[in-house]
Amino acid sequence: MKHRNRSFFTLLGAVILLVSACSAQQTTPVVGVISALDSATIPAGLAALAGEQKNGYELVSAADAQISALTYEAESALSDDIQVTVRGLVEDPRQPVVAIIGATTNAGTTRTAALANFFNLPMVVPSAAGDNLLPSNNLWTFRLSAPGSAHAAYLFGEVLTRQAVSGLTTSDEFSVPLSLAVLYEQNTFGESTAVETAKAAMAQEVEIGYYGSFDPASPDKERLIQAFSAMKDAQVHLVYLVASDPDVAQMLVRTFREFFIPEDAPLLLGQSGAFASRQFLQSADAGGVFILRQQVVSDRCPDGIETLTEAQAYAAIRLLNFAIEQSRDQLGANKAPTLSQRREAIRDSLKASSLNLPCLGPTSFDNAGQNKNLQFELLYAPSGTPRLTNPEKLLELLSPKLNFDPFE
Repeated sequence: MKHRNRSFFTLLGAVILLVSACSAQQTTPVVGVISALDSATIPAGLAALAGEQKNGYELVSAADAQISALTYEAESALSDDIQVTVRGLVEDPRQPVVAIIGATTNAGTTRTAALANFFNLPMVVPSAAGDNLLPSNNLWTFRLSAPGSAHAAYLFGEVLTRQAVSGLTTSDEFSVPLSLAVLYEQNTFGESTAVETAKAAMAQEVEIGYYGSFDPASPDKERLIQAFSAMKDAQVHLVYLVASDPDVAQMLVRTFREFFIPEDAPLLLGQSGAFASRQFLQSADAGGVFILRQQVVSDRCPDGIETLTEAQAYAAIRLLNFAIEQSRDQLGANKAPTLSQRREAIRDSLKASSLNLPCLGPTSFDNAGQNKNLQFELLYAPSGTPRLTNPEKLLELLSPKLNFDPFE
């Protein structure tokens, strides 16, 4: 008899807990955040980017928010840890999440996106740029950020076009074709970005004078010097750098400047990621480096947004706010939707959204879940903090490198 009573009360407690959770999920939507901010397995430079994300997430005012709380979970470099984290967010009986946002690193975001699709959980990706990040047959993940291929398509499709580069030469006899070096971090993100960059460049008849990688976990200075020596031998004019970690980005630039004398050095161009971070932009290393990033619509950003990562994070929360609000209208007369119904309604709202988002501008998603309204901009300053610059500045500085005086 005692055993039966214990079983009855255990079952009753579980039912009460489930009812409480269902009631809470109707009135207090909670969003899970996968972040490297307090991760023990993520490098400090990437954790700094997570800090920028948090700044953006938490700038959404309470009066404007449909989200009652953000629950932060540490991103891990270990795939098993991420699986446990996402499962915990999905199945927490006290406060199950209606959606997730993140992560910070490309590897962590790729794993989280796969799990979001497995658990039928809406996910918004604010910042990660890997080309192979979204799962195949993706139904639940929506990415605001631009992949590496889109950066390359802009640079070589709108700035360094065949026509624009050929217009820089003053004489067919005393000019050379544009030669590009691609130096990228050795992982799925870096490799996919490098491949797409080289393909876009070659489509505009740009020569690939150097193509190589480095270990982002422990970049070897001697190997970097060997890479820069090979670039010098190949007489490249522009070096395209791909790095996620601001600490690594600074090391790349410092080693480059130790090796090259200024008058013989090719131009440097860093793609978003580490190069668009606050740490890099405010460092002495940033002067003289072109930075290619997704456009930040500054006049539509609130005070406190200073970097691309902050802008993307802020826009991501505003997008989720909209989707949650729309999902309530979609559910309509259903007074007690299940958690699965709520998640599906939020997913459908994200999929159908066509918004002019703060900080990022027009936003809508293709069938793969990728933001298809991507715009780009270049930052540059000869010294000090890089500022927005006209793309013609890059062409202007490349011109003398493509023309030579045989009598000098």
